[in-house]
Formats: sequence, structure tokens, C-alpha cells
Amino acid sequence: CALRRQADLCYRFDIPVFPESHPNYRDSELYAARLIKFHLWSKGGRVLLMHGPQKICKSLAKWFDPLDEAARFHFDVGVMKKIYGTNFLTQVVEKITELPAEKNSTIQVNHTTEGCRLAFDLGKSDFKVVAVQDGEVVYSKETEWDIWQQDPTYHYHVILEGLQEAAKSMPRVDGIGGSTAGVPINNDCVWSDCFPNIPDNLYKKIVVPIFKNIAKEFGENTPLTVINDGEVTALAGMGMVGKPALFGISMGSNEGAGYVDRNGHVESWINELWAAPVDFNPTAPKCPWSGARGVGSMYFGQRAVEKLAPKAGFTFPAGMLPQHKLKEVQKAMAEGDQRAVPIYESIGVYLAYATAQYADFYDFDSFLILGRVTSGPGGNVILKKAKEVLDKEFPEYGHINYVTPDEHMKRVGQAVAAANLPIIEKSLLSQ
Repeated sequence: CALRRQADLCYRFDIPVFPESHPNYRDSELYAARLIKFHLWSKGGRVLLMHGPQKICKSLAKWFDPLDEAARFHFDVGVMKKIYGTNFLTQVVEKITELPAEKNSTIQVNHTTEGCRLAFDLGKSDFKVVAVQDGEVVYSKETEWDIWQQDPTYHYHVILEGLQEAAKSMPRVDGIGGSTAGVPINNDCVWSDCFPNIPDNLYKKIVVPIFKNIAKEFGENTPLTVINDGEVTALAGMGMVGKPALFGISMGSNEGAGYVDRNGHVESWINELWAAPVDFNPTAPKCPWSGARGVGSMYFGQRAVEKLAPKAGFTFPAGMLPQHKLKEVQKAMAEGDQRAVPIYESIGVYLAYATAQYADFYDFDSFLILGRVTSGPGGNVILKKAKEVLDKEFPEYGHINYVTPDEHMKRVGQAVAAANLPIIEKSLLSQ
């Protein structure tokens, strides 16, 4: 298989399948479909090319058909259309030589901390802003917001006002960094689930350039760098452990994922693993955003706690938001309520099995875990159980170490790392 992305970038991968005569052939179809879906949300893609047994290739082409609203993966290819600005295309080729060669690129990021920097980290339940002066955090704040608003000026002013308040803590603003759920390309917000109810015409007009326009509020040429929240997570982890080959996820309102390769580079992959399958059980819980079963958002974010809490004996008032349910469970855990322990242990088991799956497609030695779900004593339970299960069930990946920042950085670490992203000219720093 080959997944073409922007320009001539391409990711190649093989999928072993049973022959049509095999009694488990049907399993091959399901496995191949889930694996393609995983790579689609890991690497991104606007064209899917396949070569192999005709029957299975034709079945998969139908499941990923962008023109069929009833197609199994209609949501997935619809999002890819939004990201790449072109209709998704599925093609079966007769010869393997017709598949394009693999080609990747990396994203240049800054690693210095000098200057007066603002940063934001946008999530589905809240957003965070920080002010960082010469590497020291002088201001940080978490604010809940209503992403479901249909007027994008709400989002614009909420983010702007948060940054303006943070800016009061520094003598000037040299640059702005951003971490956001979704896919920013060249600082444009081409797709993000932080703006789910914005009509398409307003999305293109206001949301796509939202970060650039906010930066202009601080000066026409204010340096700006905005990347995916998962990539910021990985960069924060590399700075913490002092070496590359690091994979990271943030367990917040959703799962954010990122990766730094062995050369310390960030690949030009989308890494939207919240929508990638980690549980192939056909009766796995369904994601409220995508409608898909068994995807990362239901296992590595506050939805996981919401899902497990009733099984552990917790009850909540009708209409309580997922983030507030999480706070109730965290409070119980901090007070020694043993009902909360198996919730975090279950997430640890999820994490161990997902680690083995991620390690099949990402080459890493360190696995950074952060986000509000890991805050408090429950975070240690998750990591302890994950390492225990990983070493027992997947000894070939026993070299992978789980790492986590301190409590404050668990909550705002992405925003702090984002502050270091913009490249600021030395002349500005000296003023």
C-alpha cells in the first residue's frame, strides 16, 4: 500500500493477508482495513494506492470510497479531504511498480528559550496559555471553553484575551508558539476538532487564518509557530529526557500524540492517533466525535475515565461533563478511595498493549505520558501497571521506558514547550 500526502510525500507499508481460500480470509479484510485506517490517521493521506489480491483490494476500495456516504470509513476520508483540500482518491494498481516510492520530510523547529514568549495549547475542554521569559514560566492559566460555539469570533477573542492577559507578565512579546488539536500546516488551522460547529464558509474565512491573525494583534511581524499538540508533547519529552527517539501522548480531553525520530527531527506526519484504532474488538466503545469503535480517544483521555468509572461504582449527576467526572475520580483517588484504583490500572493495561502497537510503526526508546488524566496519584498507577504488563506480554519492547513530567508540567507542559517553537531574530532579543 502507499499513502500519498501533500506534494510528492508518500508512506509505503505492507499488510500480510490470508488467501481467499483460507477460512480466516474475512479476518484479513477487517485487519487490513483497520491497519490502513491506523496509517491514515498516523501519517495522513490524500491518495490510497493498493496492490495485491483483487478481491480484498476491491473490498477495501469500497470501504474507503469518498463518494459513498455509507462507506465504512466515510468520516476518515472526509477529514483527509479537509486537511489536504482535495478529494480523497482510492486506486488499485495492477503492478507493484506502479506504487510510488516512499518519501518523507521533517519539520524545522526551534530549540532555544531566549526572549519573551507567549504560547497557547488548545484542547477540547480547555485551553492553556503561558508566558515564558528566558526559559522561566512567569505566567500560566487553564481556562475551560465552549468549543461548540458556532460563531468563530468567540474562539478568536477567548484565545486572544488569554494571551493578552499573559503578556502583561512580560516587558514585551518576542514571539508566539501554539499547540493545537488537529492539523496546522504553515500556521494555518486547516482542520481541528476544536471548532466542530463552525460552518465551512466561516471556517475557511476565520478559523484557517485564526493563529496568524491573533499573532498580528501583538505586532504585524510577530514570529509565530503553531504545530500539532502531539508533536509539542514529543518535543517537550525530548527536552526532558535529553535524547531523541521519543514517542509521546497527552491524555487530556482527547489523545494527542507526537514523535521525535532518532535524529531529533519531527516528521511531517499528522499523528492524529485519537482517531486511530487501538482495539480491534467489533463491540469496542464508540467515539462520540468520529463514530468509530476502538479508537484512541476512548482509551487515552478523559473519555476512558468516564467509560470506566461506572464499572468501578461511581455515579454522576445527569449532564455532568467528562472533565468534571474526571475531577471527581481524581479527588476520590487522592482521598484513598480504592474504587478509583482499577480505573487507572485499566488505563495502564490499555497503554501497555497500545505501546506494543505503536512500537511496530514508530521507532522509540522513551514514551512520554502527560495530560490531565495522569495528574495526581492515578498517573503513577497507570505507569506502574503499563510497565508491568509491557514487560510480561511484550518482552521485545522491554527497553521502552515510560517518562512523565512533574504535576505542573503535566497540565501545561505542552504550552511551555510550544513557547520555545518560534524562531526569533537575535536583533529582537537584544532590544
